Amino acid sequence: MIPLSMIESGKKIKIKKIIAGKTTAKKLQELGLLEGEYLCVLTNSDGPIIVIKDNLRFAIGRGLSHKILVEEVA
Repeated sequence: MIPLSMIESGKKIKIKKIIAGKTTAKKLQELGLLEGEYLCVLTNSDGPIIVIKDNLRFAIGRGLSHKILVEEVA
């Protein structure tokens, strides 16, 4: 598992673990970003990381992206 912040653009990933406080974890849950969900990293450069889930785009800040552990999927 590696932090979301280290994933290159264009990669498909699976959320393995979220290391965040209750408030942040709840916000992610409300967005549908849960452990076991599959995402695609649209862009990962300077600034927020843009991911796509079910044709919806989410911008995730750098700090939060360090707390989301993922694995690449083929």
